[in-house]
Amino acid sequence: MDREAMSNEENYAFDVAGYLHVAGVLNREEVDALNQALDEVGENEGMLGWEGPHRKLFRDLLVHPQLVCYLNQIVGHGFRLDIAPRLLGHRDGEIGATLVGGDEPRNPSRAYFQQNGRRSCQGVKAIWALEDVAEGDGGLVVVQASHKSNVQTPGDLVAGSDEMGLVKQPRLSAGDLFLLAESTLQGVRPWNGDSKRLLTYWYASRAVIQSNPPGPGAQTESFPGWAKEAPPEQKAVMHRPGFKGSNPTPVLNTDGEKTWVEESSDVIHPSIYIRDPNSGIDEKEFYFWDLNGYLVVDGVMDEEWLARANEAVDKFQDRVEVGRELSGGSVSQAGTGRPLLSGLLDLPAPYNAPFRRMIAHPAVVERLNWMGGSGYRTGGATVFCAAFGTSGHSLHDGNEPMSPSRGYYFKNGRSYCETVTITWQLRDVEPGLGGFACVPGSHKTQYSLPPGVRTCDEPMGLVVQPAMKAGDVLFFMDGGCTHGALAWKNPVTRRGVLIKYQSKNSNWGGGVIDPQQRWGDMVEDMTEAQFAVMRGPERDGRHRTVPRLVVQDGQVSVSYNPEGDRYSAKYRKPGEKSE
Repeated sequence: MDREAMSNEENYAFDVAGYLHVAGVLNREEVDALNQALDEVGENEGMLGWEGPHRKLFRDLLVHPQLVCYLNQIVGHGFRLDIAPRLLGHRDGEIGATLVGGDEPRNPSRAYFQQNGRRSCQGVKAIWALEDVAEGDGGLVVVQASHKSNVQTPGDLVAGSDEMGLVKQPRLSAGDLFLLAESTLQGVRPWNGDSKRLLTYWYASRAVIQSNPPGPGAQTESFPGWAKEAPPEQKAVMHRPGFKGSNPTPVLNTDGEKTWVEESSDVIHPSIYIRDPNSGIDEKEFYFWDLNGYLVVDGVMDEEWLARANEAVDKFQDRVEVGRELSGGSVSQAGTGRPLLSGLLDLPAPYNAPFRRMIAHPAVVERLNWMGGSGYRTGGATVFCAAFGTSGHSLHDGNEPMSPSRGYYFKNGRSYCETVTITWQLRDVEPGLGGFACVPGSHKTQYSLPPGVRTCDEPMGLVVQPAMKAGDVLFFMDGGCTHGALAWKNPVTRRGVLIKYQSKNSNWGGGVIDPQQRWGDMVEDMTEAQFAVMRGPERDGRHRTVPRLVVQDGQVSVSYNPEGDRYSAKYRKPGEKSE
């Protein structure tokens, strides 16, 4: 890397996932030299202070040019080493099921910040792979997108008793560099076989306080003279970073009458909000939803319901229409057009019953209420009938550019998702055989979707295709989470009933839009420009039906040309589609 600017793909990957895999930074000769030094010295840490020529290798790696370029952009100029290099997983207690990190409750000294195009990740591990790590080898594990979590990590996930389908072990080749945000949930699993060498340097932002140094300064105290006679609670607030007694920081507490120093160093940071045990929200579901942008609820449909729904689809196979090919020029996802059977709610009785039962089912209503608030509506139900060879649907939507009518926000303990789409699975969706796919965490990104991820030709390890069973129900943030479908490779035809819900806050179509229908005689004899602003709410979409007012030479006129506004091709970034 001889440039000071990361590519959009690299920015997108780190922003979405909380980590970045950079392949082949070190060549084989460099990797062999590092491994030989480790073999000859026979130690797992202390490399920067080793005697003889061996330490030069690790000191050079400390400020490797390619690493410096990345850290300048991810951490910020003036970054510093916080913890000296060592081999990952060789200290007592480091290997196990427990995960550390996550962004709720927030730890600002290790957090990820992004605002107005400027980023600062306060802590980053630079992990150099000195040996190949294959899938299933163990070692480093991460939870994608957890550096932006708004919901406290479930205790079972932290403890490792329930991985919730979220824990990933990166596959690495010798010479690769893996940059990992400190606020990303991470851990070290037991090695399956011989341990692999993952050399880790810990970096921090220039002013942030994380660890105490190992040098002599950390063994001495530093207080003003008067503090020698001060009570413990006063002395506690006079600690200076890096000196003895400053890490962990003394924690003060009070009952309003007296102040004392707590024995534990656990953070005391009160919130004015408390968890509501009567909210009806499953906390693991809420965490999964906020983290990923989608949620699978198992086993909502029973066998009889499934049988009747499938019987209805069988009955009306002659109504299936094959649409256009949707892979968007993808090489890996190309195929035939997508077969759809629409109008399920309008089928004759009794064939409409299994689908009408879906639209306001308790399992749906319960979750839509906490996902976006009451007042949603739907336009109907359609079943995907993809046969073997049906193309994928190129990934689309996401948080950039922001669309308030389709976005996701989290505030004061509530999820605000303006559009939720649900797919009821009438047949199993097997791993790797196609179907719904998405980029977990993309509903929070501030970078445009890379073309290779859009087509899934270069998914960068970010795209997930959830496996599901017949009877399961998939919820996803339509418009917020980048989503689409992978080409169908299962000889058994796909059957998923798709139902979209929009919030009461915006209009995607229908309703009273025409000014005369909305206002009556009030709009009589208005000018074209005046008439234009009297329309009802309407999403512009592909048809460009919403008039825009243009001012030129002091005159207002009406235009349907999107050039220059947020819908326009000029405004959009390369590879990005309009609403």
